[in-house]
Amino acid sequence: MSGFGRRDVCRLGAAGALTVAGLGTAGTGAVVGSAGSDTNGRVVFVYDDSWREDWTDTFPVHQDEGVPACSAAVVDHVDTSWGLLPEHLREMEDAGWEIMAHTASHVAVGNLYLTAPAAAGDERLYLDGSFLAEYEGEEIVISDGDRTVENAVAGGDRDDTGIYLDLAEPIGESFDAETAYVRFTEDRIRDEVVGSKDALEELGVEVDGFVSPFGRSDGLVEDLVRDHYAAFANRGGDGVNALEGLDPHALGRSSIDGHAVSEAEIEAFFDDVAANDALGIAVGHSQFDETTPERIRFAIRAAKERDLEIVTLRTALADLEDRAGDGDGTAADPSESDETDGAGGESDESDDDSLPGFGVAGTLAGLGTAGYLLSNRRRDDERS
Repeated sequence: MSGFGRRDVCRLGAAGALTVAGLGTAGTGAVVGSAGSDTNGRVVFVYDDSWREDWTDTFPVHQDEGVPACSAAVVDHVDTSWGLLPEHLREMEDAGWEIMAHTASHVAVGNLYLTAPAAAGDERLYLDGSFLAEYEGEEIVISDGDRTVENAVAGGDRDDTGIYLDLAEPIGESFDAETAYVRFTEDRIRDEVVGSKDALEELGVEVDGFVSPFGRSDGLVEDLVRDHYAAFANRGGDGVNALEGLDPHALGRSSIDGHAVSEAEIEAFFDDVAANDALGIAVGHSQFDETTPERIRFAIRAAKERDLEIVTLRTALADLEDRAGDGDGTAADPSESDETDGAGGESDESDDDSLPGFGVAGTLAGLGTAGYLLSNRRRDDERS
């Protein structure tokens, strides 16, 4: 694990928009793409991690193409020499982009599951991800839902058996593989998930959507996102989000990054979105060498060629709620929706690893997500 820089860590585990008359609010994600009569499909582009390349490389392409996107920002990346500056976030929002939270420090906030049984007295756990190994001394919990024990990280690596995490002291109980999991403490996860929203909003942007690092989205993070956000952009799925019964807290994404998919695969993804009249969510990482401005322009134009309307997630969900209010929509009440299985286009091993909020645009819908937002205002392993 030694010798990794910030860029490597991020790899382990982005327009002038029309302003809706009378809204006068930033980040409403006004529609600037065009949707043809052959499909009702729409596409949301999300760029993770808030690296400076989002501003220097990706934002200008979207401006030139006249379409918005979403920036999933990591608080600790903002206002650094290599990350987005607060003024970048505000200007992007003013131009029609949506700002989402991507945790405070880009750590795995979802459960990591045991891949081998653990016996009482063991000081090593085999897990389905290596995302905790570098946090030596950090407090963690091991649980199967019924029993929970506390411990701390003492390192980790990979051997012939798999990825392992070393513990600061022997565990006092046995745990089964697959059902038992490891995660940071509740306080740490709450700081990462809820605290990141608060910190970003203190910079003067509106945040209603969450993106989980490395695609890890099971466990406590699910509850926190439902309680504090309007949407969970990478809860699980292949990125072709069917409108029938849509749960904003169970969305999936598909990568457009050069290392992950070919141009033909990007085209096939948009074909599926168009054919199914679905909500497609595409994710990219501007800091990756293979995710060039040319690659991003190709993806935008591939969506346009299929008459897919390019919007922010905030706009897409608010419009869907509006349709539901008129009796034509298909969105489900998130509280009544089944959980997804977390499988799909965005691998757990990727921080390829979006969601937006609604703001004033959401209130126009009058029901559902808009009301949710108003009430809540108050109260690969190696890549990601």
